[in-house]
Amino acid sequence: MQTQAFARVLLPHYELRFLNTVPAKGVYALRHDTTIAAATGRSTDYDLTATMQYISRMLTGTQRGNYLMWGIMDRQTDEFYGLIQLWHFQKQTAEVGYEVLSQWQRHGIMQEVLPQVAQLAFEQLDIKRLYAVTGEANLPSRRLLEKVGFQLDANYHKKLYTFQQTELALVRYQLDAKK
Repeated sequence: MQTQAFARVLLPHYELRFLNTVPAKGVYALRHDTTIAAATGRSTDYDLTATMQYISRMLTGTQRGNYLMWGIMDRQTDEFYGLIQLWHFQKQTAEVGYEVLSQWQRHGIMQEVLPQVAQLAFEQLDIKRLYAVTGEANLPSRRLLEKVGFQLDANYHKKLYTFQQTELALVRYQLDAKK
């Protein structure tokens, strides 16, 4: 996959940019948030150095075509809101994941960004089915997925043992490309 073509994606109100062009302090604020880390089961970055290492790993993976990860930026103010990625590419499927800074959750950002990223996956990457995995108890994320057209996969039941030493029940949603 030629990833450089996706380095900047313009949306009506937002711009998606590869992580080498977004403020590291914004990414750090997101990855340092223990509530967001617990909701996704990932580790928390405790200093800017850890975030810089994360950004470097994500850029390397993007350059190799393993995934696409963008910072979500406001087109007018250039403010950082969160991250979105496409990953786990297999044949004609992929997974989408996202995190938004706590103060910007429930502001409609992902209602614009998520459908546009799905459209990009379907039209430019020839993905036929897009998955999204979220915590069973993460009702705002589940409502968002349903609102933008994802359907619950009733056969998917997994539990994740998180970095916070807790068990996280996961659910999976899917969205198929229009034929």
